[in-house]
Amino acid sequence: MPDLTPHLLNGFLLAVVLVAWMQRIAPRLGLVDRPSERKRHEGLVPRCGGLAMFAAYGIGLLLLDRALTGLWAFVGGLAVLVAAGAVDDRLDIRPLIRLLVQTFAAIAMVTLGQHRITDLGEATSGLVAMMGEPLLSAVCLVTSIVFLIGLTNAFNMIDGLDGLAGGMAAGALFWLALLASFVGRADLMAQIGLLLAAVLGFLVFNTRHYWRPRASVFMGDAGSTMLGAAIGYFIIGLSSGPLLSVAFPVLLWVCVIPVVDTLSLIVRRLLAGRSPFSPDRWHLHHLLLDLGMPHAVAAVFMVGLSVVLGAVAYVGTVFLVPDMVLTIGLLVPVAAHLGFVRAVSRRDRVPATPRLAPEP
Repeated sequence: MPDLTPHLLNGFLLAVVLVAWMQRIAPRLGLVDRPSERKRHEGLVPRCGGLAMFAAYGIGLLLLDRALTGLWAFVGGLAVLVAAGAVDDRLDIRPLIRLLVQTFAAIAMVTLGQHRITDLGEATSGLVAMMGEPLLSAVCLVTSIVFLIGLTNAFNMIDGLDGLAGGMAAGALFWLALLASFVGRADLMAQIGLLLAAVLGFLVFNTRHYWRPRASVFMGDAGSTMLGAAIGYFIIGLSSGPLLSVAFPVLLWVCVIPVVDTLSLIVRRLLAGRSPFSPDRWHLHHLLLDLGMPHAVAAVFMVGLSVVLGAVAYVGTVFLVPDMVLTIGLLVPVAAHLGFVRAVSRRDRVPATPRLAPEP
């Protein structure tokens, strides 16, 4: 395994250079985000971060492994999602078409790739005895595909504040890289680390700080769907056992906030008699803003909370906490989210009907 330090530095610098270059040509390509009722930024903001991150990551992988051994299905699936996301950023394609493309990419990544969920923790042996290995294998295959599609959309839907989706992705990738290193999966650790470096390069332009009061570049659907799919694929890879793996339910700690927020949002929209893809301001970050929390504070709060929850997976794995305990423990953030949403609704800080974004 080569020294990763120069590769990680290359990935970071490539992302910085590519974002800086692409933000200049994005307006000519029509890749810009316009303000709306849901998108309260000022002026036109380039939506080229996803393309830049993918290009930096792809080049970094080629420098690390010129043959991309065993990675063609993964990289190809990401390329399909990035291309579809870029088209969506430019033309705003229909949700059903986006879902079909995501399903195709997920099936290709799982069936043609190297990984699918096999480690379900302490319940694995019991499930094998109850269902039989062939049936359990089929269930795990379907679960892998559904999870990949779900996390792709979860990161797409959580991308609502400057630095939020990128920061959550960076936190998840950080813990996944440490977990891959801990269980001896050096190949997977290198792939995760390279993407983490590219995300950090993008965050230089997307995070609010003293010298930049607002983001100068957005990742767009091309970036959010790519990051969601990549993180999902890495989670599936780390749960591919039985040797050198981490139980799938334990790994959910690194992405529990976007997953729970997306599932909660879909249920609330369906209960309101609306499409799960319809726009509104019912996301967790919107609720925090409606409660008066400043934009930057809300983003830092959610990213920080996600990083802390992700640490549960790593600490629990290192200190051999039983998988069942960590799995049941997922009920805590789920209950906290549902309790917060209910409390905010009762205080009438969220209207009974969502504030829909006007049609462009």
